[in-house]
Amino acid sequence: MKLHFVKVNPAENMTIFVLDQIPNEHHRRIANKLMDYNNIHGEQVGFIQREGSYMKLQMMGGEFCGNATRSLASYMVYSRYPEIKEIAQGYEVKLKTSGVEETITCIVKPTENENIYYSQINMPLPLSVKEEYIYCNEKPISTIKVNLPGIVHFIVDMNKIEDEDDYFQRVKSEMDKSQYDAFGIMFYDKEKNYLKPLVYVKATDSLYWERSCASGTCALGAALAYEGNSPITKSIHQPGGNLEVSVDWKDGKIASITLNGLVEIVAEGIVYL
Repeated sequence: MKLHFVKVNPAENMTIFVLDQIPNEHHRRIANKLMDYNNIHGEQVGFIQREGSYMKLQMMGGEFCGNATRSLASYMVYSRYPEIKEIAQGYEVKLKTSGVEETITCIVKPTENENIYYSQINMPLPLSVKEEYIYCNEKPISTIKVNLPGIVHFIVDMNKIEDEDDYFQRVKSEMDKSQYDAFGIMFYDKEKNYLKPLVYVKATDSLYWERSCASGTCALGAALAYEGNSPITKSIHQPGGNLEVSVDWKDGKIASITLNGLVEIVAEGIVYL
């Protein structure tokens, strides 16, 4: 099989886009091959489709991914898709994505490099934000569970976790009691403002220590606003770089979440499977 692809780098959360129209039932098999070290190699795969007048990003497990979504918006500007709209701040891009019913809006700003963009995404609001406890060795560990459309994130103080693999298994056993597309554990060091993202996608049974995580960064922002009962704007340091999250907090709830960061288009071409 010969496929046309694009590889993008949103804060080193390396993402592969498949441009050919591939039936959804083949996504899991193709994604696993593309992510493999002896192929293109990446952390996740998205399939570019069309839904009515919109371009749609169908992620490999049907999950929602903020980094991939804002990366597709950047690629659409790079490729001069007709769906983009020039505005004062750059370009406005509206698109659809798996895991979310609503249309997503991104603002993309070119840089002096033709393959690098600043891409800001207006994130879907959390369905819920609440404190829960995960038990490890019969000891309760506090976590903020942020349920976003298409993915659930657990925000936890990394300094309280003795065994990260064991903690993942404890969270997974809880998640497996219900339906979900994907979940992440966001290990956060508040003093150092450092986030270490671990993401599991159910359909592909893939687990990655991601270099950055957009939805996880937004979940962290939501958790910090929830804990402080106030709006927040913060640049979050992660292994692959920084992502800036802004959470507008009004009347005791989240009114909006935006996330901004660089996206680099690193490769495009043909791959053989």
